[in-house]
Amino acid sequence: MSKKQPNRLAQLIDHQAFAGSALPQTLANNMRLYIEATNEIKELLVDCLPEEILNTCWVVGLSPEQLILSVSSMTAANHIRYLHSSYLQILTEQSITFKQLKQIRVVVAKSSADNYSSKQSSASSLHLPNSRKANENQALSQNTKRTISQAAEHVTTDENLKKALLRLINH
Repeated sequence: MSKKQPNRLAQLIDHQAFAGSALPQTLANNMRLYIEATNEIKELLVDCLPEEILNTCWVVGLSPEQLILSVSSMTAANHIRYLHSSYLQILTEQSITFKQLKQIRVVVAKSSADNYSSKQSSASSLHLPNSRKANENQALSQNTKRTISQAAEHVTTDENLKKALLRLINH
C-alpha cells in the first residue's frame, strides 16, 4: 500500500515527508510551534513594533516562561530590550500562549544573504583598497535611472528634489 501524494498546494513539510526527507518529528513540531508563535507575536505587536523589526523578527525559542526572539540588527534588539516590560505586558494580557511569560530574550541573527554580501564586500575591500572610490564613480544602471526618473516624475512634489533627482540621472 503506497502513501497518497500530497497536492501541489500542500505545505513543504508534507512534501518532504512524502519524499522521505522529512525533518525528525521533534524538530518538525518545534518548527511548527515557532512559526505559529511568530505569527501570533506579529499580530499582537503589529501596532507596537516598527514594520522593519516585525519583518525580521522570529521566535527561535519558547517555553511557558521564556520567549526568545531573533532579529536582524543590534538596533532592533536594543529597541525590544528597552521596551521589554511593555511588550511582555501586552503578550501576557492578550494571549493564552504567552499567559505565563516572565522574560523575553533577544538574539541578533544575520541572514545568510547579509553574511554573504558582507563577506563579499570585506573580501573586495581587502584586495582593492580604492574599491569604495570605484563604486562611487560607477555609472547608474538603466534600471536605477528609470526608477529615479519615475520617482521624480510621479512621486515627488518638491520641485528642488525633483530637479536634483533628474540631475543625478543625467550626471
